[in-house]
Amino acid sequence: MADSITASFDALRRDPAARERAIRVLWNLPAQAAPPRQAYLHAIIDTARDERIYPALRRLAATEDVVCLYQGEAARELASVAPYLVSLGISDRVFDWLWHEGWGDHWGIFVWSLVSVSTLRDHFRRLTTVQTEDNRRLLFRFYDPRVLGVFLPTCDAGQLKAMFGTAVSRFLVPAQDGARLDAFHLEGAALVTATHAIAG
Repeated sequence: MADSITASFDALRRDPAARERAIRVLWNLPAQAAPPRQAYLHAIIDTARDERIYPALRRLAATEDVVCLYQGEAARELASVAPYLVSLGISDRVFDWLWHEGWGDHWGIFVWSLVSVSTLRDHFRRLTTVQTEDNRRLLFRFYDPRVLGVFLPTCDAGQLKAMFGTAVSRFLVPAQDGARLDAFHLEGAALVTATHAIAG
């Protein structure tokens, strides 16, 4: 079973048409024209998903915006298993790494935002923990696409406001092992969902 899943990932990642569909959905580009990309696309990547992620992010940090969602001692102690906010910018550099190495493997989610990286990080830092009714604080792995894709449609208006705030214009969540992207945005207080096929 694991071999067939790996083969499915490999087939998707080798498909140039699927790669192009993913780029157009993520950067919100029209189907036919080729306008310039906007630098508003980010990813939240979970380094705990694969031991290859953290060393790759350290290399990318030399030229790209890569910031840990944890801070202080937690950021130091949990650096290799923490979630990171990564800007994709307007080039293929970060996207191609994600596409070829981790697409379909639940490495993280994508976010469209018009605010600065530091403002976006502050927003997401507040979401990394939740408080239970008995006052326990628990980690909230909202950046796992299997969590966010199920959670957002169940949210009430207050929860949606907390998730999007003024920082997030759109969440883009890889689903069905990368075969589609589910896009979520707010219209007023209502959640709007659009599904985009990536696999051919």
